[in-house]
Amino acid sequence: MQKFYSAELVVQTEHEPGIVLFHNYEALREALAKGVKYYQGFTYSVENIEIAKTHRDELKKVKKLLEDKKKEIEAAYTAPYIDVEAKLKELIEMVKAPFTVADDFIKSAEKEIKRQEILAFAKKKAEVLGEYADKIVESPAFFNPKWLNATYREKQWKADIEATVGQASSDIRSIQSAAGKNAPALMAHYYETLSLARAEQFMASLNESKQEEPEAEEDVGVLGYKVLKIVANERQMLQLLTQMDLMGLDVEEIEDGMPKCMQEKTVPDFDTFVAFDIEHTGTFGAAHGDAEAEIIEIGAVKVVGGVVVDRFDELCNPGRKIVPRVARLTHITDSMVANKPSVSDTVKRFKDFVGDAVLVGHNIKSCDIPHITRAAKRAGIRFENSYLDTKALAMKHKEAQGWENIKLTTLSSHFGIVQNEAHRAWCDAEANAYVYLKLKALS
Repeated sequence: MQKFYSAELVVQTEHEPGIVLFHNYEALREALAKGVKYYQGFTYSVENIEIAKTHRDELKKVKKLLEDKKKEIEAAYTAPYIDVEAKLKELIEMVKAPFTVADDFIKSAEKEIKRQEILAFAKKKAEVLGEYADKIVESPAFFNPKWLNATYREKQWKADIEATVGQASSDIRSIQSAAGKNAPALMAHYYETLSLARAEQFMASLNESKQEEPEAEEDVGVLGYKVLKIVANERQMLQLLTQMDLMGLDVEEIEDGMPKCMQEKTVPDFDTFVAFDIEHTGTFGAAHGDAEAEIIEIGAVKVVGGVVVDRFDELCNPGRKIVPRVARLTHITDSMVANKPSVSDTVKRFKDFVGDAVLVGHNIKSCDIPHITRAAKRAGIRFENSYLDTKALAMKHKEAQGWENIKLTTLSSHFGIVQNEAHRAWCDAEANAYVYLKLKALS
């Protein structure tokens, strides 16, 4: 089969007064037609992708030669060269057609080869999921198209897969421990999205569709309590409290024997303070191989004489993934904090904002204070401010006021305080400032 020969690819033009002539157009067109016919008669497959690459490179050289000649004529001559330009465009299109076929095939084949490489890696990593491995990898939500992009490096997609498999492992454990007899149905639902974001709605609809009579002896809805004494270091206690917070448990602190570095106030005898709140990543716990929770947002308002005079609101990069339940609750996602300052930098600016003011917050004794203290220690600073926990203050009035619970949202609703974005630190901090002032008036 005849392809292209360099002697046949010489473009012969001549400039005469008032016109540019293309002397060997017909001969060149005939030579190109013979060569193009060879490439057009070839069928490519993944197995012969190297041949396709050779053809693409050959055709690219010819196409470039013709394109360069066209540019050269346009730059060199002022006389009319419309006829020559049109003929060169025709020749370029002749070569461009088989070039595009080869180029498109190569791009498609390379993506398929890469896809198979990625899936092989994914299946290997997913072996830790046991019987669930294949269905997780085959889920329509598993494969991310950006993994096939040439700019997306191997290190990145491998890290993504490891994170997805790790999250799936945690989600499966959650389904097995919480879904009971509905676990198979919820797993089937989970395979479609690899997310527990709508698990609660799915479970509710599942229970409604079954229309089963409740078991007479079952008292799942009855609340009870246990009094426990837990001995742990600060780090262990913080993880435990975070876990209970994520489970939505209502915890009442009876006695606190943990070491103190900040003085707690119990009497609301001040109206100048800083009300603050944090949001954190959450954690699945050390028992599941997860790291500690880290701060993702600090929000605060400065109150002087009962009036809000300044605000602080910053997201920060926790250096770890946000637990899905927290992302759903706060609407703060990994992408939102990816380019934000570190926790250490943020907590330093927060300390500058606070100064020596009294800190006020809801349930801060068990959650926010330990997180802020640990972050400050890593940042090489120390908070020595006194603080007041409005949860403890509200507890004193709970019975008299007939409150069902003393959650911040409940207290805000009772006092007519609007929370436009509850569970965002800046919103909860401002609501809490007004809740404190209302509780102060009751005391």
